[in-house]
Amino acid sequence: MLNISVSSRSLAAARSVDPNVSPAAVRAAVEVALAEMMRQLGRQAAGATRSTAERSPKD
Repeated sequence: MLNISVSSRSLAAARSVDPNVSPAAVRAAVEVALAEMMRQLGRQAAGATRSTAERSPKD
């Protein structure tokens, strides 16, 4: 599990787009982005494993 805290700089950047955004909303957006990144990395790793298995010589 990751512990995500929103820095004042991140919150200020988010508030430059939406002055009423809450720290919880920024944290939730970061959690969603991290989950998507982890999902994509998992898919890439699975693809690399398949590719390696297809290239390996058969006995």
